[in-house]
Amino acid sequence: MVFYPLPQIALDEQAFHVYLIKNISVIDLENDTILPARNILVEGNFIRSISQNEPEVLPNRQIIDGSGKFLLPALWDMHAHLMHLSPAIAYPLFVASGVTHIRDMRGAINNRDLFASSVSLTKEWNAAVQEGKLIGPWVHSYSSFAVEGPHPMFKRSPHYFNCSNGQEAKMLIGHLKAHEFTQVKIYNNIPRQSFFALAAQAKLASLDVVGHKPYSVSAIEASNAGMKSLEHAKFLLWESFSGADQVVVTANAGKIDNTHFRKRLLAEHDTVKLGQILETLAKNRTWYCPTHLTRKADAYADNARFRKRYEQINPILRFLSFEDLDATISEDSSADGRQIYMDFYLKSSQVSYQAYRQGVKILAGSDVPELPGSSLHEELEELSLAGLPPFEVLRTATLYPAQYFNLQSQYGSIKEGKVADLIILNTNPVSDVGHTRNISAVIFNGNYIGEAQIEALISQTNKLSNGILVSAKLLWAMLLTMTI
Repeated sequence: MVFYPLPQIALDEQAFHVYLIKNISVIDLENDTILPARNILVEGNFIRSISQNEPEVLPNRQIIDGSGKFLLPALWDMHAHLMHLSPAIAYPLFVASGVTHIRDMRGAINNRDLFASSVSLTKEWNAAVQEGKLIGPWVHSYSSFAVEGPHPMFKRSPHYFNCSNGQEAKMLIGHLKAHEFTQVKIYNNIPRQSFFALAAQAKLASLDVVGHKPYSVSAIEASNAGMKSLEHAKFLLWESFSGADQVVVTANAGKIDNTHFRKRLLAEHDTVKLGQILETLAKNRTWYCPTHLTRKADAYADNARFRKRYEQINPILRFLSFEDLDATISEDSSADGRQIYMDFYLKSSQVSYQAYRQGVKILAGSDVPELPGSSLHEELEELSLAGLPPFEVLRTATLYPAQYFNLQSQYGSIKEGKVADLIILNTNPVSDVGHTRNISAVIFNGNYIGEAQIEALISQTNKLSNGILVSAKLLWAMLLTMTI
């Protein structure tokens, strides 16, 4: 059963490939304005014209009434995690949520690591999406495994996967370049010497260095060394208190992450230190992807209503999600411990607001692979709650990701000649960022996907995901993971 192929979810055959969206309000993210009553002509994959006048009559076109609706560029999730089953149980949900581009943030260690993707699989999936054989987002990164430093999980891998010194770092970059990876994912425990050697070699090889700020390296040092993006707000909180310099030289610093430590981080938070870090990030053009939902999960781990968000997902994935939430609770289930987690989550929002005020470019990334697509809308709402203005929030999932990948000439805003990756919304996302959920249609890869098709994609995917075949494959993946 675990080797039996999953059925393919497909769109209905399209009768048209030319669309005229009439009388729609365009969200202009480059000028912080809304352009009313525009007529948008889409031919194939491109926006051919944007006009207040109706274009000339064309045969075989579909006319879409945009009256009272709003047009937004399609969304990017800049902290996603793919696995071998993603095309079947995640890809359609991304598109149904208007998420047509993602940055994958961890690659497989080897072919037994089924909870991550690989360069060859990602290329295969991208080709299938381009050919219209697969409903799903474009993936814009080929990520390495998490480079953690010496670890037992690398016992069956080349020795340099441990990246325990500068020489191994150089060998690892050579390996990643030869195998066509485009980014190096840094994790917590990489040794200090290895990190700097890795960053230097990655620069020579034109590989992006992204991920966690290592415990042994300060955020300023990481930015100066050339990290392209720093993930997770919590690491900036670790850096902006009176004892931050001591943490950097503490062996196994992750072990001090407890209620007492978090309480100290909050009590001794230093906005001057944070300002200096953010000034460096802005100067170096280091991107910041806060993933507020990860801290929200810590804060609400024991909240029954929060847990209901996992009701529709596969029971194996729900078990794994609850296992993570329960581990957070068991670390300190006292009222004080739970309150500190809540305070920490709220403080991380303040960090993101200060980052925005100081000119740091923020990327929206969900880091919730169990809830593909819908979790990005949650992350946008978190950025709005943090105080970012609506246009800025929308840019974190549209224009800024396109700029990150130097693809702003093709994506990220609505202009003539750009790729027609578009969302038609029933309500104004500038008045309420939560309105990005209220999708009337998605236009992607030459397809018009209306509300009925969106509902069908969600229903079919959830049915497949909750079936016995997917559960069997997930259990097999769990067993294989134990043999990595």
